[in-house]
Amino acid sequence: MEIAHRGLGAIKDILAVIRRSPMNPAEFQNLVRLGSILQWSVVILILLAGSLQVYKFFVDKRIQNIRQEAVRRKFVQYEETIADLKDRVDQQIEQVEVVLEREKGRTIPNHLLSQVRNELSKYEGTSVRLNCIQGDQEALAFSKELKKVFEEAGWKVNGVNQVPYNTPIKNIVIVLNSTTEKAKANYLFSLFRALNYRSTARLNKNQTEDLGVMVGTRD
Repeated sequence: MEIAHRGLGAIKDILAVIRRSPMNPAEFQNLVRLGSILQWSVVILILLAGSLQVYKFFVDKRIQNIRQEAVRRKFVQYEETIADLKDRVDQQIEQVEVVLEREKGRTIPNHLLSQVRNELSKYEGTSVRLNCIQGDQEALAFSKELKKVFEEAGWKVNGVNQVPYNTPIKNIVIVLNSTTEKAKANYLFSLFRALNYRSTARLNKNQTEDLGVMVGTRD
């Protein structure tokens, strides 16, 4: 750009000198035309240089945008990788917690025992059969704990009976001998659910006791 401006100034100086020199009109007109052509050439060069500067600006801007986009994509990729690793770690922690919970064994926490006894005592005199799967020490220990709580609440307990079930018993099964026992069964169901112990219920009209609790292998 600067060179073009200098060239234009030099052409003007040459034309000024030519105008002061003695020559016939035809030669003068030819020189004027040549000077005009040179001036327009310089103008074109100036415009071209300006266009190149504008083009360079947009090219630099495009390169900058491409770099920023590459950095952004890389950052997003890192975030996704970190989030994926975090999810995997959380899943592994959850699995470990489940295993530890199973190994710890089912129990009724001490701070709930008084409340549980009070609720069960509302149905004092209820008969209950307590069965557990034979050979499962964790199920047997929890059944014995339930028996103690039932007896302290005034329930009549048959068991603990260790039974070799043909079909494996999973978790806890509450058995009613009549729909009139539904309120008692609902309380036991809600208690086990609050403790995060899976349980189901079924009806068996041939059962002698009001309720039956079968403690199976923890799932």
